[in-house]
Amino acid sequence: MSALTPATLETAVGVVEVHRGGRAGAPAIVYLHSAQGEGAGLAFLEILADTHEVVSPAFPGFGGSEGLEAIDDIEDAAFHLLDVLDRLGLDRVDLVGLSLGGWMAAEVATRWPERVRRMVLVNPVGLRVEGAPITEIFGRDLAELASELYADPEHPMAQLMRAMTAFEADPSQIPFDMVRPAVQAQAATAKLGWNPYLHNPKLRGRLPRITAPTVVVHACEDGILPREHADAYVAGIPDARLELLERAAHLAVFEQPDELAGITRSHFA
Repeated sequence: MSALTPATLETAVGVVEVHRGGRAGAPAIVYLHSAQGEGAGLAFLEILADTHEVVSPAFPGFGGSEGLEAIDDIEDAAFHLLDVLDRLGLDRVDLVGLSLGGWMAAEVATRWPERVRRMVLVNPVGLRVEGAPITEIFGRDLAELASELYADPEHPMAQLMRAMTAFEADPSQIPFDMVRPAVQAQAATAKLGWNPYLHNPKLRGRLPRITAPTVVVHACEDGILPREHADAYVAGIPDARLELLERAAHLAVFEQPDELAGITRSHFA
C-alpha cells in the first residue's frame, strides 16, 4: 500500500491540510471524509494509491484545517471544495465521499457537473426521506453510537469509543488534547448539518443535473442511514447504480477497505 504525504494548501478561507500520494500522472481520486475526519493513514486510500493519484483534503474545522468561521452552510462548503480543486490544479476528478463527504460530493456534482468524471458515494447523507429518518448523532453516548457506526463491536475504533465513554463520568481524567479533534469535528459537522438535520431540502431536485456515472454504496449494517437514502440517490441520479456492502456499518471505509477499494477501482477503471 502507498502512504499519502501530508501538506498544506492556502485557500480562500485559510490554510487547509491535504494528504496526497500515489501514482503521479494517473487519474486523480479526491476523497471527501465523513464527520470523523478520517484521511491520514486510512488503509482504503492507501490501497487506491497503488493504482491512482489520491488527494484527501481535510475540511475546515477538521484536523489542522482553518476557515470554519467562513463556512455557514453546505453551499459555502461546495464553493470551498471547488476552490480546493482549482488551487490543486485538478480540472476533472473522480470523487469518493463517505457520509458527510458523500453529501458534499453530490453538492459539487450538481453545481459543476463538468468537474466530476465519476463518483462513488458511500452511505451518503444529504437527503430527507419521509419515513426513514437519519439517526441522531449529536450529543449521543459514544458506546451506543459505536454500535451504529461499526458492524464489528470488536473493531479497534468501536472499542476506543466505548473506552471514551468510561471517562465521561469524570472528564478531568481525559487530556483535552486527546478529545480536541473530536470536539472540533462535531462542531464543524453541526455547522453544516444541525438545522436542517444532515440534509439540503433542495438537493434531491438537483440530482438529475449530475452527469458523472455514479455508484452509491450502502453498508447493510448501517445504524445511522437507512437503505432508503441510498435508493433515493440512485433514483435521482441518472443511470446511478447501487452496491450493497456486507459486514459493514456507517463507517465502512474502516471495516471493509479492500472490498470498498475494489468497488471504487472497478467503477473508475
